Amino acid sequence: MMDKKHRHNYREKGTYLICDCGKRILKLEPSNNEGLLIGKQSSGKTYSVRDSRKRYFFPDEWIKFNKTLTNSKHLFFYTTLLHTGARIMEALHIKYGDINIDRGTIKLRVVKQRKAKRNFYATGTSREFFVASNYIKSYKVYIRGKKIDPDKYIFLNNDKLPKNYDNLTNKEKMKYYQTRSGAYSRLFKRKLKEAGIEDYWNFSPHNIRKTYGNWMRTLKIEIGELCYRLGHDLDTYLAHYGSSLIFTPQEVRKIENIFGDVK
Repeated sequence: MMDKKHRHNYREKGTYLICDCGKRILKLEPSNNEGLLIGKQSSGKTYSVRDSRKRYFFPDEWIKFNKTLTNSKHLFFYTTLLHTGARIMEALHIKYGDINIDRGTIKLRVVKQRKAKRNFYATGTSREFFVASNYIKSYKVYIRGKKIDPDKYIFLNNDKLPKNYDNLTNKEKMKYYQTRSGAYSRLFKRKLKEAGIEDYWNFSPHNIRKTYGNWMRTLKIEIGELCYRLGHDLDTYLAHYGSSLIFTPQEVRKIENIFGDVK
């Protein structure tokens, strides 16, 4: 049995770093893009890793990105990520009936399972919370003229899902939604480049979630409520969303204008 106090002592071998215990990791080196590390797999394929995953949008960057979205469903999908802080998997599983226009709330029914954290009070099968007024306005615009079935998913192709889809585990659902997830991730990168975001490589859809966490802090949402909305415990939140808030007063006003009334 491996000593729990074992510390890896890596030696360079080809394109990998290898420890005497057998653990092997890809050797990464700085690239020409700040914050991006690159390595080469044994197959010869280049592999890139972001040095930090804490990058978030400044309001002007979000506005530029938003202007590149001409497809109404794409626009509403990324708007949903910004206004809910949902993981991409959670957002893909939002149904029309999960958005309550009258109450101004949203319910995330398919959420990341965190069974290992027994003290995590947001563990469960769903999270329901208030969304900002401009999100409800965006939803009304999106559904205008559409015949809405509250039991249908907004962003998935309902016709290609099995009848028992709702009863599948998250792992079993993956083969049905991962193609859509990958497509939204690739589209996101293309639109960031189109918007002129210089370090577009530092972003993935998960960084919209980072943006939500930091913008909500700016708008003074209570920390316990914010942890619940994100589906995190406090330690995880502080570790992954602990970026310093360096927004100017003008940027704070722009954030307020993007969200509208926040509860």
